[in-house]
Amino acid sequence: MPQDTDGNPQQSEETGLTEFRLTGTLQYLTWYHAVGLVWISEFILACQQMTVAGAVVTYYFTRDKNRLPLTPILSSVLRLLRYHLGTVAKGSFIITLVKVPRLVLMYLHNQLKGKENACARCLLKTCICCLWCLEKCLNYLNQNAYAATAINSTSFCTSARDAFVILVENALRVAAINAVGDFVLFLGKVLIVTSTAFAGVLLLNYQRDFAEWLLPLFIVCLFSFLVAHCFLSIFEIVVDVLFLCFAIDTKYNDGTPGKEFYMDKALMEFVESSRRLERVVERGRSRVKEAVVSEGAEMKPMAPGTSSA
Repeated sequence: MPQDTDGNPQQSEETGLTEFRLTGTLQYLTWYHAVGLVWISEFILACQQMTVAGAVVTYYFTRDKNRLPLTPILSSVLRLLRYHLGTVAKGSFIITLVKVPRLVLMYLHNQLKGKENACARCLLKTCICCLWCLEKCLNYLNQNAYAATAINSTSFCTSARDAFVILVENALRVAAINAVGDFVLFLGKVLIVTSTAFAGVLLLNYQRDFAEWLLPLFIVCLFSFLVAHCFLSIFEIVVDVLFLCFAIDTKYNDGTPGKEFYMDKALMEFVESSRRLERVVERGRSRVKEAVVSEGAEMKPMAPGTSSA
C-alpha cells in the first residue's frame, strides 16, 4: 500500500487522538522547504539589488542624459530576466549556504537553553556571531558584484573579484561613505518615525472616542519605521552603486581627451580640487624630506683619526 504524503497515522497514548507523523524521506522535506524558502527570499532581494544597480549604472554611464530610457527600471528588469538570472541565483545561493547554518545554530541554542554548559553556550554564540558577520560581508560584496555585473556584463565570480579589488583600493572612502551614509539613514528613520508619532498624537487627541491610544500609536510608529526602512534601503543601494561607478570612472578615466569622465560637472570639480590638494600635499612632503636629508648631510660627524689643519 503506498505511503500517504501526510505521514503515517499513529494514535497518541496520552490524548487518544490520531496523529500523522512524517517518516522515511518525508521527514527531510521540512528542511528541503526551509532551505528553498531562504533561497527564494534571498533571490528576490538579489533581484531587487540587481534591478536598482542596472538603473543606476545606466544613468551614470550615459553621457547624454536626454538619451536615457523612458522606463529605466523596466529596462533593468528586462536585462535581468534575459542575461543575469544565473548571477543572481548564484549570489543568493552563497548567502543561503551561510544563512541556513546560522539559523540551525540559533535553533539549537534555543532548544538547549538552560541545558548546555557555559562553554557550549559560548561556543554556539561565537559561531552564530561569526556566521552573522560573514553573511553581512557577503551581502555587501554581492551587492557590489551585481553592480559590477551591470557595468561590465561579466559573470558573478569575475564581477565579485573586480568589485573586491575596487573596494580594497578605496578602503578609506568606503569606510567614510558607509559611516556617514548609515548616520544619515538613521537620522532619516528617526525623523520619519518622530513626525509620524507627532501626527498620530494630534489625530488621536482630536478623536476623543479612543480611551487607550498608546497601542494604536505604537502600531502606527512600527509601520512607519518599516516603510521608512524599505524606502531608505533603496537609497542606500543607490549610494553604494554610485560610489562603485565613481571609483571605476576615476580608475580608468583621467579627464584627458578620449578618457573623459562620466560624472557630472559638480563631482568632476570636486575630484579635480582633491587631486590638486593631493599634489600640494605631496610636494610639501617631498620638500620636508629634502630638508631633512640636507640637514643630515650638514650635521654628519667628522670621521675618527682626522684632524683639522
